[in-house]
Amino acid sequence: MHFLISILGKTIWEILQGMLFKMAWNVMAERFVTRLIIGGLETLKSLSSNDVVQGTVDDIVLSLQGKRLKEVPLTQPQKET
Repeated sequence: MHFLISILGKTIWEILQGMLFKMAWNVMAERFVTRLIIGGLETLKSLSSNDVVQGTVDDIVLSLQGKRLKEVPLTQPQKET
């Protein structure tokens, strides 16, 4: 029984290591920082003691979000005749 548990444990450990080492951490860090900045800008926009124009914050947020991928149009499956 101990043999099966050790094999299962090693398998799970190798899967977790593979997932962690294959991730693009720089992309994840960039997205995290971008979301922090956007959250801070939204908070700054809502404060009454600042001189930041809401349109300026919206423009900055849009530029930080970048280009979105185009959506794939949903098509109806064609019936075979």
